[in-house]
Amino acid sequence: EQDQKLQEFLNPKPYLTVDTLLTPLKKEIYVANVAKNGFFKNMDLVKLKDGASYTLNLTQQQIEALEPSVYLRSWRIKSSVKKTNIVLRALKDLPVKKAITQLHFMEKKVARELVEMLERGVKDAEKMNYNPDDLYISESWVHTDGHWLKRVDCKGRGRAGVFTFKWVSVRFLLKTSQTTKRLAHLAAERDANKKVFCAVSKGKIRGNAPGFYRW
Repeated sequence: EQDQKLQEFLNPKPYLTVDTLLTPLKKEIYVANVAKNGFFKNMDLVKLKDGASYTLNLTQQQIEALEPSVYLRSWRIKSSVKKTNIVLRALKDLPVKKAITQLHFMEKKVARELVEMLERGVKDAEKMNYNPDDLYISESWVHTDGHWLKRVDCKGRGRAGVFTFKWVSVRFLLKTSQTTKRLAHLAAERDANKKVFCAVSKGKIRGNAPGFYRW
């Protein structure tokens, strides 16, 4: 704990992507757009404090990167991908505090490690002035962490097997209601632009004349 460089490496300081990825003018336009709509809306005309009006066009990846989010990653966890994935699928789209409560009552061993991760995410959100009650689990995934240990499994009659000690690593991506509002807006736009199904074609009622006789 007294090694400052080690603590900075283990617990990096959280930062806002809006401050690092955008120029001052684009940041001002982005913030005004979010304040107007509740989320970022592409090519929406906004008026700044100096009276000038601007529009901003961003790609899908840029919008997702700029939205308020908390990225969490774990160290090596003694479990398997199959066992951990069962727990992660139960936490999909849950509010963070509700997910922590659910994990406290789970009998899975990996739930303890996931509780520590999500509690760390709540602390990071408070450091970035995010509302912890507004966070939800947007994405979560697990992958194998290499260098599995193997030991001899001695059996009867001179036979032997292999014990494999598996380790995994977990990732969480927490987002806010700004993302849910944007996704709801995109879903409403898709429904509005969807072509209405009509069983009757635009052709003549008698249909097109075939190129052969019917008698």
